[in-house]
Amino acid sequence: MMKKLMITLSIAAALTSGGASMASEYTVYVVRHAEKAVAESDPPLNEQGQSRAELLAQMLSKAQIMAIYSTPYQRTQQTAKPLAEQLGLSVQSYKPAASESLVARVHAQAENTLVVGHSNTVPSIVQQFGFEVADLTEQDYGDLYVIHINDKKRSLLRFVVPAFAH
Repeated sequence: MMKKLMITLSIAAALTSGGASMASEYTVYVVRHAEKAVAESDPPLNEQGQSRAELLAQMLSKAQIMAIYSTPYQRTQQTAKPLAEQLGLSVQSYKPAASESLVARVHAQAENTLVVGHSNTVPSIVQQFGFEVADLTEQDYGDLYVIHINDKKRSLLRFVVPAFAH
């Protein structure tokens, strides 16, 4: 009985010991900003976009996100804001033209992350994680790319965040 208990304790200790020996595993969520108002150089979200941003926050509330990145524009910041507030995180800004350094930073941190971008940057960001995806048009809102990464493989899922919760 004592030998069985010691083996069980050894296995439990191995499973709960520090993460240095465990595989690096994390998920990156990449989304385009939600619907924006028209006719402004830095437009905010419109009402439909605000609803979509709130629903995104609900969808990702239990995803154990540890970092949120957004370009400095109102529409991307406002898309990230509901989740950031819910999780008590700050939204970290990145330059749209600097997506390579952003992807490198996300890889280095190796933690669950949300990245909010634009129709012309989201496909490039997803491609930098190793996946080919179609370009987004100005009418494409709500595409949520879920990139799961571990030491042995990567996977990509694509979801749509609806505009309104019913």
